[in-house]
Amino acid sequence: MTAEATRRPATASALRQVEVRDARRISPGSVRVTLGGPALDDLPTAAPDGYLKLFFPRNRGELPVLPEIPADGDVGRWYRSYLAMPDGERPPMRTYTLRRRRDHPDGVEIDVDLILHGDGPGSTWARDAAPGDRLCFTGPYGLYAPRPEHDALLLVGDETAVPAAGAIVESLRPGQRAEVVLEVSTAAEVQRWETAGRVEVTWVHGGPDLLDVVRQNDLPGRRPYVWLAGEASRVRDLRRHLVRERGVDRADVQFQGYWRRGRSEDQAAAEAMAEHDAGTDGN
Repeated sequence: MTAEATRRPATASALRQVEVRDARRISPGSVRVTLGGPALDDLPTAAPDGYLKLFFPRNRGELPVLPEIPADGDVGRWYRSYLAMPDGERPPMRTYTLRRRRDHPDGVEIDVDLILHGDGPGSTWARDAAPGDRLCFTGPYGLYAPRPEHDALLLVGDETAVPAAGAIVESLRPGQRAEVVLEVSTAAEVQRWETAGRVEVTWVHGGPDLLDVVRQNDLPGRRPYVWLAGEASRVRDLRRHLVRERGVDRADVQFQGYWRRGRSEDQAAAEAMAEHDAGTDGN
């Protein structure tokens, strides 16, 4: 990817090159990485749950080698080119929340929290991330969009949803009501957030099932906006419970499968693209 590719118009689909400015553990199982560089100067703003598609180098210290986005901006065609790269050359891609943004007179910095899951490419890179390391990304993309008729929020997810939930909580208006239910591996992963909202947080670990906890809790407000994120099958079960058993309108539920059990993000993306192409080709 050339420097020119990072100077495309300020869209979420632009490929941007960034450099690690700082990396630090914020809990035993997560690392907060601060990214900066000229490519962030025109970074679009996004909803509080805005996420980035990070591309990691095959070898630490190098810049990921990626196809350039076509001049016509066809991201779908670019993504197919990315997936068509040989397995030994294609930079791994993983999705992470843009946890916080800071606009300084001399440029923009962003924080990204990376959960240390096993030996995947994101976790392996994050464990040893250091100033000077370089990445590429597209984004941010965000889906969080409560409407005026929602008088409260219900945020539910596993530990991969913690960064986005924290960003949402910190963005609340004074007095805005929210109930948050988050599952983490141990009590050491519990976080504290500053917020102007009226927030109740339940941290689930060491036994109770996330769905059971949600079943036992009353819904906040008369018409809450529900935001669900985490492992895809569990998000599906949570949505079904809230819609079918609790009477929440489908239009009031925003749900995102951040990951799929037994599937890497690369595999899931390739399968989804193949399914899309199969459906399109037949029409």
